Amino acid sequence: MKKWLTLFLVFLMIAGTIPALSQEASWTPREAPIIRQGLSEEEIRAAQDEILSQSKLIFSGAVNKSYNGVMGYPLKTAKAEDMIALRWACDDVTHGGWGVLGMTVNSKQININAVSDQPDKERLYLYTVKELMELAGITLPMQFTSFSIGAWNGGRIAGLYHLNGEQAARMQQLMSSVNEMQKIIHTYDGRLSNEHALPQAQAVYAYLQEIWGKGCLTGQMESTWMGSPDYEMNFLEKHTGKLPAIRGLDFMHNDFKGVAKRAAAWWEKGGIPHICWHTGSDFASGYNESKDHNLDWEKALTPGTGEYEKLLKAMDRAVPALQQLQDAGVPVLWRPFHELDGGWFWWSKGGSEHFVRLWQLMYSRYTDYWGLNNLIWVLGYSGNGGNMAAWYPGDEYVDLIGADSYTPGANGHLYQEVASIAPEGMPIVFHECGAIPTEQQMKDASSPWLMFMVWHTSHLTDGLSNTPSSLHAIYNSDYFITLDELPAFQ
Repeated sequence: MKKWLTLFLVFLMIAGTIPALSQEASWTPREAPIIRQGLSEEEIRAAQDEILSQSKLIFSGAVNKSYNGVMGYPLKTAKAEDMIALRWACDDVTHGGWGVLGMTVNSKQININAVSDQPDKERLYLYTVKELMELAGITLPMQFTSFSIGAWNGGRIAGLYHLNGEQAARMQQLMSSVNEMQKIIHTYDGRLSNEHALPQAQAVYAYLQEIWGKGCLTGQMESTWMGSPDYEMNFLEKHTGKLPAIRGLDFMHNDFKGVAKRAAAWWEKGGIPHICWHTGSDFASGYNESKDHNLDWEKALTPGTGEYEKLLKAMDRAVPALQQLQDAGVPVLWRPFHELDGGWFWWSKGGSEHFVRLWQLMYSRYTDYWGLNNLIWVLGYSGNGGNMAAWYPGDEYVDLIGADSYTPGANGHLYQEVASIAPEGMPIVFHECGAIPTEQQMKDASSPWLMFMVWHTSHLTDGLSNTPSSLHAIYNSDYFITLDELPAFQ
């Protein structure tokens, strides 16, 4: 029995299905490049605190404890060049993305949401008195009549400070320097990140670059529980006479065999397959488990630990399916760890630094170790926005960058935020949406998304997000590219 097992393993090694055991023993992830020449969070916090320690502490409170100034104090006696600094947190981590504070100035309110990325982490907001005057619609500080900060849903005012003009200038200079140093170091040259990418993947990528800004690829996510995995495709064909250029699939619940089969069939049909993965940190489950928070991040990302080996073996579950597609010459828009900064999936609950290491680990494991050369790596942000740069894993690990939003319209602000961190020339995708933005909406918002992908079932069929007539208009527009209009990549 052992002899046959040995011969079988040798056969697999020769066939390239699994790496040699010596390779397994010696493999380590590639060394990640420096993404930004920035200060650490600890260094930034220390520099901020040094300035704040010399300013006037007005208030600090417990969870859900509000601050109510008297007759606009301290703004009423401040100068326009002074600054208010608010250090705050949300001690109830279940409120990530929810409102937890509200700053009210002369009846005008600034809402502050718990950041979905580590909502319990203390953060600093800065407002010059001049900015608050403009908010209140007044021209002199003495015209302030009220100033208060409400706290709820676990909100906590860790410190409210008044900085005089000199202190405010130092703080502004510090933050300007920090922002400059935190800029991403880009090395993107217009080619796929994987220098060994299949010719088919290179052909698809060259086409994506060619059409970006000239047209928009249609995309549709499939469902697999509506009687047929072609439920959405049949609906589109019935109402538009067309099929989407991109078919979205999901490895959720270990549907590796089914996804690989449908992805290959879509490629043979002339389309482009797109795969994401709702799964827990075991990489063997589904949507509910994808929202768990059960990973010891430091141990799981430290080579040599049991947790690290367990993570690698779990991550490898998708490899046979992706290898099967590679053997068939099928390129894949690969979007793992989607909505990466959302705070609701386990892969974002460890914060940006851990996420970056996780993404880089999967990329190196799949590309360098397993030799998966058919993947076009799609970095998919959520629609939350804010601090995207901290989550960027580097140009060497990304081919397409984008975000999703279920807010109707072109979401121009979201496009511009993604564009602000993307390397020049890298196409920007709208990888999930409800309502499809029109060509005019994208032009008005200066947001030429390379593609859209409508989520499945009701988002497509309820007649609210998209009507049969709006679908027909989009799928038969010269601007939107459907399956029948794609070139013959093969």
